[in-house]
Amino acid sequence: MFNDPDPTVFQEMTWEEIAAAARANTPIVIPLGATEQHGYHLPVCTDWVIPERIVREASRRRSLIVGPFLPFGYRSRPGSGGGQHFSGTVSLRATTFMSIIEDVLSELKRCGFRNIVLYNWHLENSGFVYEPAYLASERNPELKIVVIEDVNPEFTPQRLNAIWPQSFPGLALEHAAVIETSLWMYHEPSAVRTDRITSDAPQRVVNHDVVPIDRRMSTTSGSLSSPVPASAEKGRLLTEWLVERLIAIVDDEFPDGTPI
Repeated sequence: MFNDPDPTVFQEMTWEEIAAAARANTPIVIPLGATEQHGYHLPVCTDWVIPERIVREASRRRSLIVGPFLPFGYRSRPGSGGGQHFSGTVSLRATTFMSIIEDVLSELKRCGFRNIVLYNWHLENSGFVYEPAYLASERNPELKIVVIEDVNPEFTPQRLNAIWPQSFPGLALEHAAVIETSLWMYHEPSAVRTDRITSDAPQRVVNHDVVPIDRRMSTTSGSLSSPVPASAEKGRLLTEWLVERLIAIVDDEFPDGTPI
């Protein structure tokens, strides 16, 4: 931090460096996350720290700006995030979340950026990212906004076997489990309370939601499947695949750094 002669992380840059990047039509990638419980063993900042680390890694391989992250997201649901009944989860209502994104897009446009990527990590945000992007685009047709609501790479049979050799629980049940634990182990192992890692699973798994919250659809720990098989090596593989997909999208949408 602060030692890069050519800085690419928004919050570490001066306003002149930001203005120069905008004039050069450098794409800016905004990590969208949440402040949400992540089991007994992971910090509540997981959903915004991890995507920012992925975008930082991508910025070392391709010209882009690591934009300011959004640390709050839409409310947690039991079957994919554990639910709102956990202490530490601090969520926004959908209208607030969308308004914040719309305001951020407006401010980035004022700063001079024309090529913007919204990079979402928190599953419950999906469906609420496209709307503010669309509204901002309607008012500012000179902007090109790329919406990535699902950042996951393609999990081929070979990749599934590398990460979940026993069985793949599904992405919704991967909350605070192998993916996120492995990524923390690779990027910042000191953040993982390894002595608190425990296997857990919901008593009830269905494809619908119930309110008030049916706690059987969540777990006691907050992890929706077992993080026990996580490892730093799996985190390295996942990072490679995530970065590879992000760079492929940015290269495809902004091949020469200019908007369409």
